Amino acid sequence: MRCLSVLFLVLVSVLPVQAEESESAWQAKKCMTFEQNWTKALKFFGSDDLNYNFIAQNENFIASGCTESPPICPQSNQELDIANALTIAMMNAGAASTFLPYRCLNDVSQGADTTNVEAQLCWSQLELLQRGRKLTEDEADVFRAQCACLERDGSADCAQQRG
Repeated sequence: MRCLSVLFLVLVSVLPVQAEESESAWQAKKCMTFEQNWTKALKFFGSDDLNYNFIAQNENFIASGCTESPPICPQSNQELDIANALTIAMMNAGAASTFLPYRCLNDVSQGADTTNVEAQLCWSQLELLQRGRKLTEDEADVFRAQCACLERDGSADCAQQRG
């Protein structure tokens, strides 16, 4: 009886690890599927009417292993077509809609706030450059100051900001 209790405890302690591995493998598979479908969607729909911010946020989502998903809000019809196609493809692959990064926090029917879009673009570019290790820490500080300036002022003078 004591051996059975020990065996049970050993099995129970191993099961969560297997579940975590399985969950991790499923996350990796979903992300790989998303990346493949993202590439296909760009080829199929093209990139004529895509904002760099939309592209950068999707690339950042993929680079994070599809675990960090700041809201990506499609702004153009082409971006919406891509987001819809990816949503359908991912749901067909078995992923829940909550896996996807597409959601709009503001009412986009009133038009985008240009200042906010410029600041978002700045932060997305900074994140992409940092993930690719393309900036020194000093350059990143200057970039952060420029992004903060755009959030605060939305002014073209922000390009002159220093860290």
